[in-house]
Amino acid sequence: MSDQSDNRQNLPSHAGQTSIAATLYHTYPAQRAKVSMIATPIGNLGDLSERVVDALFAVDELWCEDTRRTLALLQAILKEHPERANAELPKLKRLDQHTTEKEIRKMLEQVAVTGQWIGVVTDAGTPGVSDPGGLVTALVTHYPLIRLEPVPGPSAVSAMTSIAGFEENSFVFRGFFPRSESETIELLNALKDAGITRNWIFFESPNRIQDTIKALRKWSESQEFDADFVFAKELTKLHESIWRGRGRKFFDLLNSKDLDTRGEWVVAVILPKSYVRTEKSESSWELALECLIQAEISPKAATTIVVQRFSVAKNLAYKVALEIQKKMQFKDSKA
Repeated sequence: MSDQSDNRQNLPSHAGQTSIAATLYHTYPAQRAKVSMIATPIGNLGDLSERVVDALFAVDELWCEDTRRTLALLQAILKEHPERANAELPKLKRLDQHTTEKEIRKMLEQVAVTGQWIGVVTDAGTPGVSDPGGLVTALVTHYPLIRLEPVPGPSAVSAMTSIAGFEENSFVFRGFFPRSESETIELLNALKDAGITRNWIFFESPNRIQDTIKALRKWSESQEFDADFVFAKELTKLHESIWRGRGRKFFDLLNSKDLDTRGEWVVAVILPKSYVRTEKSESSWELALECLIQAEISPKAATTIVVQRFSVAKNLAYKVALEIQKKMQFKDSKA
């Protein structure tokens, strides 16, 4: 599945349960067996790098979500590069949401034994971003004879970060929105309350975008602040369109347009700076420290947790943690 296609039900149910190899995994150039994660265009063939083209035609085998789409891409490349007219097409093997972990392990074992060069591609974009390719990369670490290699290129996530207007470096990518309105609102509130970053990126499919717009509007109307929203459709393609606006008025204007929902969507939600500062107040981190120490967590461990969660100096947090512990010990001695 491409990093812009709806894969809510595409990843194997056990994908998140796969553990990374406990022993050290280390790659080096001399390894014969290799798995390359190859990024392909998300719409514009002009985004293909020479390195990507070389890799696509040099590998022994391409593992792809849809062999028909990958074959069409290879044929389109040959038309654009007549000097490669006599190039031999690599063998194509399907790797999609129905490919089990057991099957992938068997495929990787074959690669390790034969020393093949495998390319992994998604339908469009960077493999491993909201598609089953992520399971391949997790499992490769169990095979020290195989070199894992990124062949970077287009991605809808990086494309969105370049146009969203994020004023800070951090962002959270959450893949596709949940299917139900209530789950979408619950997720947005969880991200807001976590306070990790005020920049969030999501994917959405054309058949779900209207429902997601309704859910985002309902969530926006329930907040005490106006968030910024960026909607991008068909990035890098012929009908590329971008909408940006703030708060509930943005959705009024969006609905007033005769919105053409066809195409793949990327959505960014940006919280205002003022909200983040309010949520991370001094009283909040002090209360968090008190709760942790009441739960019999040491001042040192509690300080580490609070510093990771709040913008507070470690020395100050530790000093307050010791004071809280001292007060609690005094109360216990008086009881």
